[in-house]
Amino acid sequence: MVRNALVHKENMELGLKTESLFEEVAKKENFIVRKSSLSEDRHKHIDFFLEQDRFKYSVDVKARKKTTRGDVKVNDEWTWIEFKNVLGRKGWLYGEADYIAFERADDFLMINRENLVKFCEDNVDLETMVSKPYLAEYKVYQRQGRRDLITRVRMGDLANLEENIILQK
Repeated sequence: MVRNALVHKENMELGLKTESLFEEVAKKENFIVRKSSLSEDRHKHIDFFLEQDRFKYSVDVKARKKTTRGDVKVNDEWTWIEFKNVLGRKGWLYGEADYIAFERADDFLMINRENLVKFCEDNVDLETMVSKPYLAEYKVYQRQGRRDLITRVRMGDLANLEENIILQK
C-alpha cells in the first residue's frame, strides 16, 4: 500500500511538472493560456484553455509514460489511452477536452480528441483483455485491484491523424 501511495505521489508530481511545461510552451507559441478549475480538471478532463486569434481549444495534458511502472525509462514509441478510469467510470478519452496533448521528447503532440476516439474505437480490440501491460498494444488491460480499462497505441499512428497541432519545446 505504501508503494502505491509513493507511485501515486510521483505520478501527480510528474503530471504537474508536465502541465507547467506545457503552459510555458503554449505561451511561447503566443497562446493565451488559462488553467482549468479543479472541477473542470476532475470532471471534464480539461487542464487548460488555449486561445489564439479566433481559435479556442480545451486541452488535457498527458506526461510521457513508461510501459510498466518498473521501467527505468519512458517509452515515446507507445502511449497509454484510458477508456475507463480506476473507478470504472469513463476515462479521459471520453472527457470534454477538444485536444489531448501528449508530451514527447521534443514537443507536445496535440491530437483532436474526437479523432482519437474514432481511431481507438476502430483500431483497439476491446474484446481481448491481456494480463500484462506490455501485451496491451491495441488490446485492453486492467490493473490488478482496479476497474480501469486502458490500452497502448503507437505514437506514430497518432501523429498521422488529421487536425493535429505540434508545439515545440
